[in-house]
Amino acid sequence: MTFKRHISADLEEWKLDPRRKPLILRGARQVGKTTLVKQFAQSYTHQILLNLEKEADKRLFEDIDDIKTLVDRLLVARSIPSGKLNETLLFIDEIQESPKAIQQLRYLYEDIPDLHVIAAGSLLEFALHKVKSFPVGRVDYLYMFPLNFSEYLGAINNIVAAEQLKNIPVNDYVHSILLDIFNRYAIIGGMPEVIQTYIQKQSVADLPKVYESIWETYKTDVEKYTNSEAGRKVIKHIMSTAPLY
Repeated sequence: MTFKRHISADLEEWKLDPRRKPLILRGARQVGKTTLVKQFAQSYTHQILLNLEKEADKRLFEDIDDIKTLVDRLLVARSIPSGKLNETLLFIDEIQESPKAIQQLRYLYEDIPDLHVIAAGSLLEFALHKVKSFPVGRVDYLYMFPLNFSEYLGAINNIVAAEQLKNIPVNDYVHSILLDIFNRYAIIGGMPEVIQTYIQKQSVADLPKVYESIWETYKTDVEKYTNSEAGRKVIKHIMSTAPLY
């Protein structure tokens, strides 16, 4: 199940911009970055989808210094004609795993401007200080967040409420209805997997397992913000005790 996200319009605008730069899509884990870009990639004739958490994909950037050689290798491996770069999307997911890949976005922009490039990642703040030469002025950014209330209304297919939300101020009777729906949204939250589970089960009783899964992912990820054992212990303590306060 995919949800319509407002940020999709920004991607379409980026695609049509003749001054387009490689785009870095930023946001926390599990807010839907990968799903969104894979869905957007279907609007291209050709797609090259990489995930730098996979060692083979990461090695492409670590082992090949010349960006044209790297792109040629990707095109040949996927039988994409070199003359079709403007119809091709290169998606580099989890780019924070390779500071060198972040650095090479500069050369994708300067040397292969016809290729459409989107990178996505979390914990980028931690990765950026390892980049020897950050491509300042040669990349654009988009920030992605969990579903907002308007997107939630679309996800649960309440089109009437979504339309009424556009009429500000809303009528009193509409306000009370929207408030009831918003109260449920505030309880559920905007994480895509949580909303998807709620839509399928139509009950909040099945959501704690999803929350716990997401929380465990965050606890594992946040330890990457430090290289010291002492720092990891402090972070583990904070993440373990924070929900209690």
